Amino acid sequence: MLLHVEEDEDIKLIVDSLKELLDREWNVLGSKKPEVNSGKILDLFYKLKDLGVFEFLESSSILQSVLINEFVGENLLPGIIATTFMAKKDVPTSVGINYVPELDKAEYVVTPKGIAKVSEVEYVEIKSPDPSVRVYKILSGKWSPYDNFNFIFLNASAQMLGHGTYCLNKTIEYAKTRIAFGKPIGSYQAIKHKLVDDAIGLELARSRYLVDTDPSSFEYSFKKSFRAILDSIQVHGGIGFTTDLDLHLHLKRVILINKILTPFVS
Repeated sequence: MLLHVEEDEDIKLIVDSLKELLDREWNVLGSKKPEVNSGKILDLFYKLKDLGVFEFLESSSILQSVLINEFVGENLLPGIIATTFMAKKDVPTSVGINYVPELDKAEYVVTPKGIAKVSEVEYVEIKSPDPSVRVYKILSGKWSPYDNFNFIFLNASAQMLGHGTYCLNKTIEYAKTRIAFGKPIGSYQAIKHKLVDDAIGLELARSRYLVDTDPSSFEYSFKKSFRAILDSIQVHGGIGFTTDLDLHLHLKRVILINKILTPFVS
């Protein structure tokens, strides 16, 4: 998180517990995260549920919700877990407007039309921009009312910011240690100004969704996060384009989030 917002004891306990579990069960996989099978992903889901994090989210404040969703983005959690965090549910839930991810793992799906059991929805699979996440086009469904879709945009904005923040922080560390022409590349103005601009852009996006639950903050968060990740890949040079780092995974995920939550015209 770029800015230390005053946190209560509840949010600190949840984030610390999440970090301990993810460091043990998820982050150790590194760039092999996309290779994890469905069984392992659902096992992680229910371990998170046992922690009480989903139950906490259901009654959380807006600030608590976005802080946790930023953390979800930073840690590149599997698609079905990430969308369940967006929806603030305690069962595997997919979200989207016309395209939705992970229906093969979800029990429910939430769209602007409402919420439905996956078994009551007709859909077809399409090509996904993120190979680790399957994506489907909704054709029809038996929908029940769902009044909080704007908060899905808010949580999705926070997740995208988390992806951008992770990449920016990794790039700042790299720029401090990568030596070129006798000194760290972070000392060169071209690199320094780029990273500062990205940090400011991410913080502006964050301040926007913290004070305004209007979906317009979603597009701004995507632009700033996308830019920060692209710059992170560029600053890393050749290695930034390889699978040795997670940067490309974060890029694909923000593209996916933008795809599922941006309306399209058939």
